[in-house]
Amino acid sequence: MEEFNWIDMMDKMQDIRLFASLNVKRSKKDGLTSSQEITILSKIVLSDEPVTPMELTVMTGLSKSSVSRLIERLEKKKFITKQYNSKDKRSYTLLGTLEGNQELEKTYRYYLAPIYKLRRTLGEERFQSLIIQIKEANNMLQQEVNK
Repeated sequence: MEEFNWIDMMDKMQDIRLFASLNVKRSKKDGLTSSQEITILSKIVLSDEPVTPMELTVMTGLSKSSVSRLIERLEKKKFITKQYNSKDKRSYTLLGTLEGNQELEKTYRYYLAPIYKLRRTLGEERFQSLIIQIKEANNMLQQEVNK
């Protein structure tokens, strides 16, 4: 049986949250202003095919309403555009714009600096081990969410 020590586990959760927040730098007010905006724009720009809002919900684990708000903000900043379905005008896919691509590249240079520093500090082997463990944990947690 699993030991349930919620105080110890909350301490570990706070370590994970601190790690994540220390590695997310904020950009300027008019650019990408949250890690969620970066995530959504990245998923759209880096996808081989246009994505739907529902696909973003599944890919990110965010709620439909959160994804809708993020799409609205990114569209207002002209970083993405909606491509409506010709048969069903309510249905659309999302595409990155030139401005969105440029902002994402600029943000990545800034945003990824702590990850590159972590890689240099840990060394390649330890860094890759950390990434593998994070991916395994994410996959496990994502499977739980999708049940």
